[in-house]
Amino acid sequence: MAKLIFLGTKGEIEKETLKHRYHSSILINFNNFKLLIDYGLKHKYKLEEIKPNAILITHAHPDHYIWLEENIKTEVPVYLTEETLSYGKYKPYNYRIIAIGNKFKLNFLEIIPYRVLHSIRCPAVGFKIKIPENETLVYNPDLVDILDKDEILAGVSHYIGDGSSLKINLVRRRGDQFFGHTRIITQINWCKKYDIKNIIFTHLGKEVIEKEEEFSKKFPEAILAYDDMELTL
Repeated sequence: MAKLIFLGTKGEIEKETLKHRYHSSILINFNNFKLLIDYGLKHKYKLEEIKPNAILITHAHPDHYIWLEENIKTEVPVYLTEETLSYGKYKPYNYRIIAIGNKFKLNFLEIIPYRVLHSIRCPAVGFKIKIPENETLVYNPDLVDILDKDEILAGVSHYIGDGSSLKINLVRRRGDQFFGHTRIITQINWCKKYDIKNIIFTHLGKEVIEKEEEFSKKFPEAILAYDDMELTL
């Protein structure tokens, strides 16, 4: 049995509420092995309080990667791409380089990093995580698109996606490159196509936070995560 704890659920925006005050971050606890994904500048808990066994980083924006601006000391292994490591002002002491598509195991969890379109300067990854007992989740809190949906979304039981925008188009283009955030509606349609039953959004933006009360009525098939929300798989 695995437990998900959403330590933060807010995007890089000024607006905040009592339910959304901290940058998006999630803790997966499986058999007392704690895997932390992302650790941004605005966080509720210190690493010494969370006590993760390992940390995964999606990309080098400050709401996901504290080492961009602060030299946090920790012995905990931090898994990240070469691109993310090279972009930050500081570097985690115990870093481990990961590559797109190269799966690896942390305890009993199988991790597959995959490319998502999001930022030109700070290329991002998502993580497909296979948990024993036939649960598989994907975590991509910042994205415009997943490059290989057939491979990544197949067999997924829980989709945790980018809640930056409900209907407003936050996608931009520079030459032939797209960057920004795709809409919640688009991601829900991906999940319907690949028969993903559990749909959760984090990294909430201003539009979504302001319309949170209407969300469950319009989109009963999905939920908005909130700070300290716990979910048992």
